[in-house]
Amino acid sequence: MMPLNRQSTTPLYIQLYQQMRDDYDATQANHQLWSIRKMAQNLGVSKTTVEQAYDQLLAEGYVYTVPGSGYFYRDRTHWPAAKQALETVPQPTKPRAFTYDFRYGVTQLLSPSWNAWKRAVRLALRQTEQQPTAVYPDAQGLPALRENLVRFLKTTRGVRCTADQIVITSGAKAGLSILLSILPRGTVGIENPGYRGLSELAASYGQTAVPIRVTEDGLDLTQVRARNPQIIYTTPGHQFPLGVVLPIEKRLALLQWAGTQHLIIEDDYDSEYRYSAHPLPALQSLATANQVAYLGTFSRGIDPTLRMGYLVLPPQLVATYHQRYQYRAEMVAGLLQQAMANYFEDGAYYRHLSRNRAANRQKYRVLCHQLAQTKQIRPIATGAGVHLVVQIPGIAQAKLLEALEQQQVRIYPLSSNWRDMPTTDYYLLGFAGLTLSELTTGVKRLVQVCEQLVR
Repeated sequence: MMPLNRQSTTPLYIQLYQQMRDDYDATQANHQLWSIRKMAQNLGVSKTTVEQAYDQLLAEGYVYTVPGSGYFYRDRTHWPAAKQALETVPQPTKPRAFTYDFRYGVTQLLSPSWNAWKRAVRLALRQTEQQPTAVYPDAQGLPALRENLVRFLKTTRGVRCTADQIVITSGAKAGLSILLSILPRGTVGIENPGYRGLSELAASYGQTAVPIRVTEDGLDLTQVRARNPQIIYTTPGHQFPLGVVLPIEKRLALLQWAGTQHLIIEDDYDSEYRYSAHPLPALQSLATANQVAYLGTFSRGIDPTLRMGYLVLPPQLVATYHQRYQYRAEMVAGLLQQAMANYFEDGAYYRHLSRNRAANRQKYRVLCHQLAQTKQIRPIATGAGVHLVVQIPGIAQAKLLEALEQQQVRIYPLSSNWRDMPTTDYYLLGFAGLTLSELTTGVKRLVQVCEQLVR
């Protein structure tokens, strides 16, 4: 037996217990242990230390006692197998940090907006303390927040709905999941290119996804009619990722096709960010047959980690939702919902959107201006959004990404968003998370790398 380590933070009795447990071998079955007194003398510890170690072995069934005789090891058949070395669990590779990361889905933190959000959260804490409740909040969402959304959506997007049609979700994808789960199994038309993972999400709810081509003016209605899916998922206000807009004549044609037999899911993910004109009215605002379900999110308004969005159900699906989700708990913490309601009622959310829109408008213009200085990069500029898709022809993708990496720049290929992509030279540049200075330097390096590689 090895000496006990008196410098260790592990108690001596635990050390003794672990050694006696781990040093056992088959020859010691029913072998008597030293008496407490003898063990204490040999180790130079108190009898209490030994007694605690023996009691632990006894409690866990490693030894047994015979009255008047002492402690004995149990038979090997009752002894746990020897510890095997734990297999090394592979750790996920952390993505390398880049100084100029054109990642989509992140936003720059604006101090005035963040301070107002902190005030809204503190108020929500006081409200919760003053009016404690013993029941869980409504699974559909806090009524005060839904009422605020009714006014917000009517004013900014022309959406017509009541608070009873709104479900507060943990993001747009969660709202889409709700819809897919309550709709009859069938086919879902999804934009191509579009959000990655939608086919798998649809399949998980028994739906079959079919790709619908996106043209220079949005969703290809010829393919919609030919494939005739029961459901269409679309981003008509600012198609993701290409950024094109579905013009009014095609919007009306899509609504006419849908009629009362099909459902359109409108994902209005960044409608607040139009820089050359006012935001376009939502497709839902034009619907006359309740054929549009509307998805929105706060993630691009305050902070992506907020994970809060909303779903506006067509009236005919409200009862189905309640039937399916009547026992479900809320998707977003009540405290956060109350804070968001406070943020609305103070007018802070409207001020934040105005402030954020101005900041991103400036970034967008700087980005477009710098890209216009080179012929090696072809942007798809639509005057909206917090990202831009560019085409960089004539340079192998791997070679370009490697050269950019050396300059601390990261851009994102569209290959995972675009089934049967015509070429491999389309990339996504998200710019909202960069400061104006970072954006300027990052784009400058991107242009320099492209021109050097072409030369």
